[in-house]
Amino acid sequence: MTMLGFGKAHFERNLRWLRPRLLAVGMQMLANGYDAEDAVQDTLLKLWGVRQRIADEKHFVRLAQSVMRNVCLNMLRQHALHATAPLPDEAGPPAPDTPHSVLERQEQAEWARRAWDGLPQHHRLILQMREVDRLATSEIAALLGTTEGNVRQRLSRARKALLARMTGLG
Repeated sequence: MTMLGFGKAHFERNLRWLRPRLLAVGMQMLANGYDAEDAVQDTLLKLWGVRQRIADEKHFVRLAQSVMRNVCLNMLRQHALHATAPLPDEAGPPAPDTPHSVLERQEQAEWARRAWDGLPQHHRLILQMREVDRLATSEIAALLGTTEGNVRQRLSRARKALLARMTGLG
């Protein structure tokens, strides 16, 4: 089999029509827009790394679908691990739920959700990549196509905005 490889222009031209399809797969598997977008970005980075070994468009599409599916499955596994991982319990068994404690937790969750929802999307995105997805600054910089210094600056601004929202809502 002759390996033609995809140049940058050829790769980008194919992404214009493939990216929305990958995003649809991500939304279907992950049911979360942020996670689906992250999965698409991870998939595109992986494809970019092997673009010289892609023989043709048919191979490119099959590979993209396979990589996207695997990235989504890995994300689902990671979320399941974080959701089921036991937390250290140094204070002993938790106190039994009372109507007051349940209401208090619900109010705190609503307060945090309002603060989060009030942030601009670019702040939520960079905070999610760093704090939720635990990506390194260098990984975020590569995904966003910017410098690590710029990522640190954006993170700082996003954290300050979140803190301002939380203190303003409290």
